[in-house]
Amino acid sequence: MKAFDKFLRRFKRVRWLENRVGELEGDKADLRRDVADLERAHARLVAEAAERDFVFPPGHFYSPQTSRAEVAEIFSREPEAPSFAGMDLNEAEQLARLHRFAEAYAEQPFPETATAGRRYFLNNPSYGQYDGIMLFLMLREAGARRVIEVGSGFSSAAMLDLNEFVFGGRMRLTFIDPDMGRLRPLLKPDDHARVTLIEKKVQEVPVTTFAELEAGDVLFIDSSHVSKLGSDVNRLFFDVLSVLKPGVWVHIHDVTGNLEYPREWFDEGRSWNELYLLRAFLMYNRSWRIELFTGWIFNTHNAFLRERMPLCAGGGGGQIWLRRLAE
Repeated sequence: MKAFDKFLRRFKRVRWLENRVGELEGDKADLRRDVADLERAHARLVAEAAERDFVFPPGHFYSPQTSRAEVAEIFSREPEAPSFAGMDLNEAEQLARLHRFAEAYAEQPFPETATAGRRYFLNNPSYGQYDGIMLFLMLREAGARRVIEVGSGFSSAAMLDLNEFVFGGRMRLTFIDPDMGRLRPLLKPDDHARVTLIEKKVQEVPVTTFAELEAGDVLFIDSSHVSKLGSDVNRLFFDVLSVLKPGVWVHIHDVTGNLEYPREWFDEGRSWNELYLLRAFLMYNRSWRIELFTGWIFNTHNAFLRERMPLCAGGGGGQIWLRRLAE
């Protein structure tokens, strides 16, 4: 009797296990269907995300775009003094140059307002008084025979006027811009012998074009100010600067005196980042020298500007001039 009871218990246990195995097989099939559904849903979401302008919203730690809340919080903090750690501002040479420029300030040739026969005037909205006057003084000091400008606008107008009315047509000017709509109307018949237009993105221009610049020549950069996949900024910093010969001057525009963008630009939705790349480029860099940093001068020697170069004392724009040194 005991043996039979033991057998019966084992039999019931086996039947229960068989039933349980069947249930688990059913659960496994259900789970496989769920996994397949989830994989299809994931693929659909990935495809939808790829069609969006961005996957991570502004302010997300994976996004290069700032959010309004993030900007407000950062700019609400007590401002810190600008840090130029790891950078040689070359202050003595900059100030010596500034004093030379003050002596030549009265020779600046630009009209303040739009004038017949002139392309450039100082009171324009994008390359104003401080920028224009410093451009004149730097080009004169450099003695440039050739200038390549990436990005055209009022600065192009200034260089065309300087070449015609001040430098006697000595400069060969090359303008690189995918849209020459603003520049072409400024050209006069005599300009075509001294001006080359390359209507392309700088990313499409061979670096050999820039390698042809000689000591004393100028590369003028007014970029999109955005470092990203395939951008003009990446092309210039990673490919173009490296092929320039010693003695070539480089102008970079929209460089603020503290190497940070002003709040109003962030409020306008501009999440530019060229300044951060420039700062990293200049830190511990012994192959390049800062020759003129107009934003820094404006912040630290404004009284001098007001007294000796009053048209420059209002600021605006901001440019930094670098020079490639011999290895």
